[in-house]
Amino acid sequence: MPSRKISPAILGDSPSAQAVGVPYSPQYDDVYHMPAGAWVQAQRVFLEGNGLPGRWQKHDRFVILETGFGLGNNFLATWAAWRADPARCTRLVFISIEKHPLRTDDLARVHAHIDDQGCDEAHQLAERLRRAWPPLTPGLHTLDFDESDLPGASARHGVSLLLCLGDIADILPSLVASVDAFYLDGFAPAKNPEMWGDALISRLDRLAAPHATAATWSAARSVRDALSRAGFQVEKVPGFCGKWDMIRARFVPRHVPKPLPGGHWPAPLAHQREAFVLGAGLAGAAAAWALTREGWQVTLLDRHAEPAQEASGNPGGLFHGILHAQDSLHARAHRAAALATSSLVSPWMHEGRIAGECGGLLRLEPRLDNAQAMARLAHLGLPDEYVTWLDQAQASRLAQLPLPSGAWLFRQGGWLSPADYVGQLIEMASSTGLLHRHLGHSVAQLRRTPQGRWQAVDAQGRLLAEAAHAVLACATTLPQLLDQLGSDVKPAPLPVTPIRGQISWLPGEQARCPDLPVAGAGYVLSLPDGHVLCGATSHHDDGDAAVRWSDHHHNLQQATRLGALPEGQTFAPGALRGRVGWRASTPDRLPLVGALPAMPGPMPGDRPWPEQVRKVPRLRDEHGGLYVIGGLGSRGITWAALAGRLLAHWITGSPCPLEVDLRDAMDPARWALRRASPPAQPPL
Repeated sequence: MPSRKISPAILGDSPSAQAVGVPYSPQYDDVYHMPAGAWVQAQRVFLEGNGLPGRWQKHDRFVILETGFGLGNNFLATWAAWRADPARCTRLVFISIEKHPLRTDDLARVHAHIDDQGCDEAHQLAERLRRAWPPLTPGLHTLDFDESDLPGASARHGVSLLLCLGDIADILPSLVASVDAFYLDGFAPAKNPEMWGDALISRLDRLAAPHATAATWSAARSVRDALSRAGFQVEKVPGFCGKWDMIRARFVPRHVPKPLPGGHWPAPLAHQREAFVLGAGLAGAAAAWALTREGWQVTLLDRHAEPAQEASGNPGGLFHGILHAQDSLHARAHRAAALATSSLVSPWMHEGRIAGECGGLLRLEPRLDNAQAMARLAHLGLPDEYVTWLDQAQASRLAQLPLPSGAWLFRQGGWLSPADYVGQLIEMASSTGLLHRHLGHSVAQLRRTPQGRWQAVDAQGRLLAEAAHAVLACATTLPQLLDQLGSDVKPAPLPVTPIRGQISWLPGEQARCPDLPVAGAGYVLSLPDGHVLCGATSHHDDGDAAVRWSDHHHNLQQATRLGALPEGQTFAPGALRGRVGWRASTPDRLPLVGALPAMPGPMPGDRPWPEQVRKVPRLRDEHGGLYVIGGLGSRGITWAALAGRLLAHWITGSPCPLEVDLRDAMDPARWALRRASPPAQPPL
């Protein structure tokens, strides 16, 4: 999906005497809601029109899709109704698309009189929404609201807002979800015809769950016809606030296509909602956290007696986005991952649950001068809340280091303790009562039973775990484990490479402690104990576990270049602490998240090998599946939260937290597709 600049909404005063005080869009020459009140409209049109709250009472997870977020009133009213319902579903997911989102201060202005809507907790919910409001960058943003303190609620109860910023023509085709209720909202069809176009509404069947419903205040013939073409039975009912009619619809499809092997599958049956996860580092902990949130029983295995004993055991690491002149797929994926991490860990840092800081990170950019950097920012249109440029003097003052160049300031970036992060993810998973730890046991082989279930066994053949679904989060040992699969299971090989890295601790009294992390061909960050952490080396085909002075020397050179050490500063051999670990990396430096692809081979009926990643055969069926979350490389902290959510989408059928092209880019089957493709013919 192409990335386009986000233009925030502009609010004005309505010229209509009948809509005095109602928020108004000069761009569309229309009001945001009817004069009777936004929450009354939400209740009458969208909640009642979709049979809510009654319909969500029969679900563990209920998914709503809204076509125009606007002021957020439909979301807030739905959230309030969910909270007030003692028979509520466990998790409510509200997907909402918005081309022109409001800035935080404008949200505060339109929510100033929200208590007038007749809901006692409206102001509190609106304030929680504003506190979680993301930087207005294009793409999908997950805002999670924990509701475990509600009467009768469990640790899993909560509301997730999947806020999709961009043009609906780009966003809607990029969504992967199974939607139970549609809120068709937006400015009037005559004012904003693109929002109501037949090409969009007639394709809602792709997203509709069985028995889905839809509702809208519009009764336009074009909207009714488009819904009918999408497989909905449409009825007109008495309108609201002076309108003659409005629409309610039920999804009654004439044909339900079989899901693609790598596509979106329905949620598994209740007895299949179990998985074991191999590996208790960042990837495995994130997988356990995300799956237990969805109500799955998870067994976590690791050969070590404690989690985070491999590369995830470093005392500190960075998280941040990257920039690309054309906002490439990699830049979009890193941005989504970094913002997901920041949103998740910021409250934990504030509460003292994990060591780290989320107040910004400097990434040096010596290749651009100030004019070039500012031109790039103007071209990309990314907001200052996400990234801004600092010249050499500004960056040096902020870091309190003599930096060699200007730098990007990623305001949502920072550092944290990976071990603390892993521990907190596991603690959150444990709080659901669904996590079972089985640490200190080495898995030697995976095997599939005749019934299609997966088993993990040790070197003596003893059964360690069995479940319908298995997740491989075992980093650098992934290729060896795949090689040990039984002869009846043939996964496609995955290009995971172990890369040796060594980090160094510098004594604080001999080093300059940066006020915030600095990265750029190496990194330096200040640890709470007064040391400066620097690194890291990167060596392929190197299995040496010993801390080496030559690697310390490399890290000292990097720290000197980044300003954390004075020129000529020396240390005696043996005076520095270090740690060695191995990162699991892929050739394209993107993670592997999804159902494992089957070995390329002859297709049934002599059909050609598929050219689309979602059509590649997988090691999953109606009984269960084999999945991977790995290849996080040197940016495991940045990737973990997003990768965990993406894995949960693959396994549980929850809405995808990413646009479909980013999902495909992290799909492990991309490598099977490349291996199966015929080699390019040399030019004549």
